[in-house]
Amino acid sequence: MATIPLPPNLQCPPSQVFDYAGLVCSDCDSTKIQPGVCGCPSTSLQTHVDCSIESMWQGSCKDLTCSTECSILSEVASLDQQYCIPCSSNESSAPNESSKYDDLSNECSCNNPAKGPSTGTHVVTKKLVEIYNETGSPIRKDCYRCPEGMAVIIKDLYEDGRQFFVAAGREYIADPHLCVSCPDPYMFFDTDYTCVCVDGYLVAGEASIGEQSCLENNPSVSSSYSRVRFKDPFALEEESDEPHDFTLESITFSHLYLKAAAECEYYKGSSGKSLQSCQALSNLCVMNMYDEDMPACKQLEVISQRRVETYHNQEEWKYTLPWLYYQDEADYVTSDRGINMRISFRTEVNHVNILSFKLAKFTVDGVFVGMEDLTNQFEFCFSSLDNNDRKKPHWLAFGNSYRHEYDCSIDHLLGKEMYLYDLYLVDESSESCNVNSLRSDCLYPVPVLNRNLVKENKFPNANMQLGDDLDDIYTRRFFIFDNQSGRTPSGTEAVRFAKKIILQIQTQSENPSQLYPPRLIVEYATTANGNRFATAEKEATNTSLVFKVEYSMKTENFWASIQVMIGFIFAFAVVIFGVRMNNFFTRQQANVDDPAARSTLGLHFILHAVMIACHTFVLLFFSFNTIICAYWFIFFKLQSEVFLLLPSDNEFHGVSNEYYFFEASFRVLFWCQSIYIAYTIVDQCRSDLIFVDWESPHRGKSSSNGVPMWRLVTVANEFNRMQAKRRSSIEFSLVFVVFFMIGVGQHKNASPQPNFHHNGDENNSNIALSFANTVLFFAAAWIMQWSWRFVFYERWIEEPHSTKFVDLCTVCNISVFIMVENNKGFYLHGKSPYAASADCAAEELLENLQREGNGLTIDRGLDGTSGSQVFNLFVSSVFRRQISKFYNYARPKQGRYFSRSNDDQTGGGEKEKTLLAKFQLELFLQSFIDRQPPPSRDGLKYIVREPLLAERLLNVTPADFRANAEPKCILHPDDNGFLSATFLGIELDLLIHDILTYNVANMAFNNAGVSVVATYLVNLLRTHLRSWFGKKNLSEKSFINEKFLS
Repeated sequence: MATIPLPPNLQCPPSQVFDYAGLVCSDCDSTKIQPGVCGCPSTSLQTHVDCSIESMWQGSCKDLTCSTECSILSEVASLDQQYCIPCSSNESSAPNESSKYDDLSNECSCNNPAKGPSTGTHVVTKKLVEIYNETGSPIRKDCYRCPEGMAVIIKDLYEDGRQFFVAAGREYIADPHLCVSCPDPYMFFDTDYTCVCVDGYLVAGEASIGEQSCLENNPSVSSSYSRVRFKDPFALEEESDEPHDFTLESITFSHLYLKAAAECEYYKGSSGKSLQSCQALSNLCVMNMYDEDMPACKQLEVISQRRVETYHNQEEWKYTLPWLYYQDEADYVTSDRGINMRISFRTEVNHVNILSFKLAKFTVDGVFVGMEDLTNQFEFCFSSLDNNDRKKPHWLAFGNSYRHEYDCSIDHLLGKEMYLYDLYLVDESSESCNVNSLRSDCLYPVPVLNRNLVKENKFPNANMQLGDDLDDIYTRRFFIFDNQSGRTPSGTEAVRFAKKIILQIQTQSENPSQLYPPRLIVEYATTANGNRFATAEKEATNTSLVFKVEYSMKTENFWASIQVMIGFIFAFAVVIFGVRMNNFFTRQQANVDDPAARSTLGLHFILHAVMIACHTFVLLFFSFNTIICAYWFIFFKLQSEVFLLLPSDNEFHGVSNEYYFFEASFRVLFWCQSIYIAYTIVDQCRSDLIFVDWESPHRGKSSSNGVPMWRLVTVANEFNRMQAKRRSSIEFSLVFVVFFMIGVGQHKNASPQPNFHHNGDENNSNIALSFANTVLFFAAAWIMQWSWRFVFYERWIEEPHSTKFVDLCTVCNISVFIMVENNKGFYLHGKSPYAASADCAAEELLENLQREGNGLTIDRGLDGTSGSQVFNLFVSSVFRRQISKFYNYARPKQGRYFSRSNDDQTGGGEKEKTLLAKFQLELFLQSFIDRQPPPSRDGLKYIVREPLLAERLLNVTPADFRANAEPKCILHPDDNGFLSATFLGIELDLLIHDILTYNVANMAFNNAGVSVVATYLVNLLRTHLRSWFGKKNLSEKSFINEKFLS
């Protein structure tokens, strides 16, 4: 297929015409040519030819032929080009009616006067008229005088290469057979062919943009009417680069105002254009943001005060005028109960489940275009919407909130026609609505909150602060974009457009199945930059627009209850915080007699208090937010009758937005939990880890104690692997979330719709519903994994991590001390109950395990009778100082509350000191556990007892440990307590952190995939930090070279 040459601008040579069927220029027959079409010249006759059937089938029919050229005979063709007729002569007609043949135009001429100077008198012109005989055939062309005030337009009047003549803003095409009039009946053509008003009338309007008119009376306000002020109360708040306060002399206002104001003020009945003028004047007031200091609004107020009658008994709706203002207070307007219809979520008898709105549509000059259904008009700059597509959108279904934010090129608005609207809700409770939905008793006027409204040079509807809405002024008429106010003689210098349009529908507090008056909130912005819009070369001006439909209910009682609950939660949090800090303080303060340690303790106490406060806040308010969001999620999504709607999401407020509580709390919870997790990682990586090898020295060994260290390395590596391990798999949880959120589309559960049908915009999510949805799927994944481990895996396949590690310690004959605080830690009693050495063959090990199973060995417990091997350990300061001595001997300043040494102690003398310290530390701890020799001080003695109920539930420090000056060490049996030194012991905190991370990422990106990736990256960071620092800490505290740890 070859390429097709397209004629430039679809223009063809003079002898051809554009054939759009084949996109080519085709030849005309012979002399048959007129501009753009094939036809005979106006000076020749044309004859229609009957074509054969075959030629018509083949497309070769030529039904028109040109015949006689009348100019050869000094005659002209008749209007139907069927006859050649002469011009009139003095013999054939009266002298004032005769026409003469013009050789230049080959047409008859009446010798009309050329354009001359203005004299203020009517120009006298004549038009050509064909004269017919008795049989109806044309016989000549005579000249007849035009009526007074009218004129014949000839081509000699064309100027500047135009193909038309302009007078008083109206375009005229030259036609010697036609008398034309000026745009206004009180105008006449002057001798210079301009339109002039008769005496006693004034010219109004701008000829450059429209037809002028004549006014008999000046309006009461007739000065500075072309001035339009563009002032944006939100430009500074949004740090916009656009000018936010400037004034233009609008050619549109200059053109429309005088005529509209005068004809509306001096009303002459509905038969004329007074009604249209009143609408136009009102439109000018609306375009000036209802500013009562501007002439259009001043004039409208003057007229309104003079009108007596009203429409529909509405005081503000004066006769002949549109209803612009509500005089009532804002609360009264929005709390009216005049809407009678009952609403529901589904089709029910005597109920409405799909709302209907009507728009009364007006042009700028006041022409009533008609009534149309509200569909997609408010998304006026969204390219994906077809302006002819008037299907009812899904958000008209009751309860289906909707939000659409999109980019708009403001330059595209320049070529669109501007309209102004009045919005009505169709109240379908009236029976007349079943017959004709346009009848006034079916339509309920919707109040409009114009946030840019100006009153006394202020913006009462801007509502920047909480409580500012008490003085709101509601109006009726609005526009969605204004490309007319900013027109000046040099071009369009400013465009005003609706940046945010929000339609709010609220149910009545005492009767949720009925509605308060819906309200439309409009916030305008202005794009202005000199005459940039009028230039040929310009950059695209893009901005973000928002259209939103919000179904809500009043929630004053709900938030009052929430405030009470928050007060109780804070009180409860203070109690919990006090208990936790008291427990910490009593453990740390007990028997601390070192001034340096007390100073360090004070700083550590403050830091720990902050972290405990953060953690307590997270635990309580995470649960509280989960309950609140679950309440909205369950009762909103699953309701069958209208019972509950979501709180209003006021985008124009800051802290007064009802969702600000959720946004702020989610972010604070995330950062508090992140800080606490970081603190916990640091705290875990500072724990003192001491392995006590109970194995007796082997004969013939050359090492310091003659004990092989393979068992010690095995236990240390197992603990190293446990440090960053979790009971649940984050990978499984995130895959589970991705599958349901993205694969199944369950992220749409967060859409503000009272069902799970997912028929709205998937990017339109409610923050409370989204959080509840997130918790739901993360909790489901977590519960599934815990159920799997508890019910099946850890019962039939593999033992829990804590049990396996304790068993390994027992088999290896190694006990473990884990000191997580100065005076608190855990003891894992791993002393083997077997008489034989732990360094034995596999057969011997199996035999020992079998003997233990048969009850032929002593119990594994610490006292040899009970089965407890894991204990919470509370140690005295005497015990703690003994351990610190060994650490400080091996590595100065190594203690828990002293700075660490990062030197690799591999030198000769240091190595021996390390080995000696390790050996002496093991001997001390072995003697401590075995009580051999019996200690002389109470601080080096210990007792084993079951914790009291308060000690177990509230983690209270034992009273006997707090009371005594030098208490004995206390051991409380606790099988899994030592896991708190690893990630296994803070599983719930990690789960909360995962949920909060996902939620905050989803708030920022509104994308489930990005949120999952962000959550996994945070998990990798946590795990890496815990593993790396934990490994270094384990190497330093256990005196095991890091190279042996994996």
